[in-house]
Amino acid sequence: MARKYPKVQKISPMVQLMQIRATYGNIESSSYGPQRFECILNIRPSENSDQYRVKVKYRIGKYPEAWLLSPAIQQYDGKYPHHIYEYDSEHHPRLCVFFPDYKEWTGTMLISKTFIPWISTWLNAYEYWQITGVWHYDESPRRKKQSEVHSKAAV
Repeated sequence: MARKYPKVQKISPMVQLMQIRATYGNIESSSYGPQRFECILNIRPSENSDQYRVKVKYRIGKYPEAWLLSPAIQQYDGKYPHHIYEYDSEHHPRLCVFFPDYKEWTGTMLISKTFIPWISTWLNAYEYWQITGVWHYDESPRRKKQSEVHSKAAV
């Protein structure tokens, strides 16, 4: 007889938000409903880093999102980092902190223990990129293919 295991439940937005508050304690503002939450918190990826103001948004059944509110995203050599999905109406970038097709994140994971540390990793990579112009962070397979095509076309 096949054994049936209970289905793992997704973590509610309220629990996610409480865990963020318990872990980081520096939530500037927040709102939530039965299916979603949004919060603004300050993140300092290392003791030598700037402090960043970030909005985290989550809706059950979707991936969490991170928006850099301040300081304003900077250019290197006239270009913005390409690890950005889009910009909102106030030119705040939505950060590309993981590749969804890898299925690295699920709704059964705590955002405070996964997604927010990934934001810190992105911010740290961004700080190095500002200095060196090299992004020390994995590229998505699609981005790698685009880079290879552009490199071959330049030769």
